[in-house]
Amino acid sequence: MTARAAMPSPALLTPATSSRSHEAALAAIGAVGLAAALIAVGSHHEAWFDEAQAWLLARDSTLTELLRERLHYEGSPGLWHAVLWLASHAGYPFAALWLISSAIAVSSAFLILRAAPFPVWLRFGIIGSYFFAYQYSVVARSYALDLLLVPLAACLFPQRATRPLPYAIVLGLLANTNTHSFLVAGTLCAETLLLGLRAGTWRQPAFLSSMVVFALCALSAILQAWPAPDVSFGAAGIHFDRADRLLSEAFVGGVPFGTLDVPVLVQRLATLLILLPSLVLFHRAGTFILVGALILSLMVFSAVQHANLWHSGILFLVWIFGLWISWPTLNAGSRTLRRLVLASVAGLVLLQDVQTAAAWIREVREPYSSGREAAALVRAARERDSAARVAAIGFKAFSIQPWLPRNVFANYVGGASNPAFYLWDRRQRFSPRVELVSFRAALAGGYDLIVLSTDLPPGLDLDAYRAAGSEKGYCVTANIPGHLIWKTDRVEDDGILLFQRCRSAHDADG
Repeated sequence: MTARAAMPSPALLTPATSSRSHEAALAAIGAVGLAAALIAVGSHHEAWFDEAQAWLLARDSTLTELLRERLHYEGSPGLWHAVLWLASHAGYPFAALWLISSAIAVSSAFLILRAAPFPVWLRFGIIGSYFFAYQYSVVARSYALDLLLVPLAACLFPQRATRPLPYAIVLGLLANTNTHSFLVAGTLCAETLLLGLRAGTWRQPAFLSSMVVFALCALSAILQAWPAPDVSFGAAGIHFDRADRLLSEAFVGGVPFGTLDVPVLVQRLATLLILLPSLVLFHRAGTFILVGALILSLMVFSAVQHANLWHSGILFLVWIFGLWISWPTLNAGSRTLRRLVLASVAGLVLLQDVQTAAAWIREVREPYSSGREAAALVRAARERDSAARVAAIGFKAFSIQPWLPRNVFANYVGGASNPAFYLWDRRQRFSPRVELVSFRAALAGGYDLIVLSTDLPPGLDLDAYRAAGSEKGYCVTANIPGHLIWKTDRVEDDGILLFQRCRSAHDADG
C-alpha cells in the first residue's frame, strides 16, 4: 500500500513559475471571490435537522457531557461539535452557523490555490466544485473540516517520512472529524507505518512519537463515537447498491442527466470512463494501491452502514488527494496519457462547477428547510399564550429548536427544558418517524400546537394527516415548504405543517 515518492516534474502540467507575491495574490483573489459567493448564497440558507442537531448538542451540553456521553448517540467523533461548543458558549448566533463552514472552505481554497501542484485553471475549478463551494460549505456540517484537512494531508504527504509529526497531527484531527474521515485517516496512517517499516525509520524517535500521537487521537475518536448499547439506530444491513450509488454521485451524478433516477448501468459506465485516466495516473505514480484502499474502505463502510448522498463528497476529496500526490508523475507519461488525464479532469471539474451553480440558484430561490420560519410561528403562538402546549411529530421538526432558548415540545422528554436536541435512545417514547398513529396520539393529547414534519413514509400523503386533524377539530394554520438540495435536484422533503385548534368551522382545512 506504500506510495512511491513522486519526483519533481517540469512546468508543463504544474502551476506557472511566478513570484511568491504573485502566487499569494492569486490565492487571495480566489479565496476572496469564493468568500463573496458563499456570503451571497449562504445568507439565504436555512439550516436543517443535521445542522441544528450538532448545534443543539453543543449548546445544551457541557464539554465533558458532549465528548463523553452525547456523541455515543450520534456515532461520530466530536471535533466539529467541539468547534460548535466554543462558538455557542461564546455567544455566536445560530443564524450565522453557515459562516463557520464557509470560513473553513475559504481557508481550504487559499491553501489549494497557494500550494496545489495543479495548473491555475484546475485549482480554480476545484474550489468552485460542488462539495467545496456548496455541500460542505453552505450546508454546515462536520464535512466542512474535511475540506481543509484532506488538502493539508496532501500538502504534507511528500514529507511524511522526514517530518512525520505534522502529518500525524493532521491525520489525528481528520480521524476526529467523522466516521468516514476516520477510515481515511486510518488508511493513510497505515501507509505511513508501512513506509517506515520498509525504510527502517520506524525506530526513530520522531517517527515513533508521530505514531503515538495518531494512536491517541484515533483512540479518542473511538471512545467518543462508539455507539451506546441503547442507541436507536444501527446497521442498516449490507447493501452494495448504496456504495455503488455514492461512487457515482461523487463524480457524475446530477448534471449529465439532470435527474437522480438515472439507470445504474449508465452511472457506472460514466463514472468508470471519467475516472479511468486518473486510475492510470495513480498506477504510474505508484499511488494506485493507496487511493484504491481509501476508496474501497469508504465503499465497504457505506455498504454495511447507513449512507446518504452527501457522504459521497469524501470520495471526491479522496480523488483530489490522489491527484495531488500523483500529479508530478504526469509529465513522465505519454502525450496521450497527459491529454486523457487533463481532458477527464477538466470535464469532471466542469460538471462539478455546473452542479455548484445549479445548487446556488436553488438555494437563493427556494427554501432549504422550514425550521426558522416554523420557529417564528411557534414563538409568536407562545408569546400570545405562554401556557400553550406544543407537540412535535418526526425528528425533522427539531430543526425549530435552535431558534428557541429551550425545548418547547411537551411530548418530548416530558416537556423538560433540556435537552432540546433529539436523543437517539431506543428507551424514549418519542418516535423519530412521521407516523399517523403518533399524530393521532398528539391530537388526543389536547396540545395547542402540533409541529408535523412533512417528510412522510412511503404510502402516505398529507391529506391523511389533514383529515385526522379535522376530525379532532384541528386546522392547518401554516404549510411551510422546505426540501434538501442535491446538485441539480431536490431530495428529502423538509417542510412543516402547523396544526392548531380551529377557531371556527370556516377555518377547517380538512
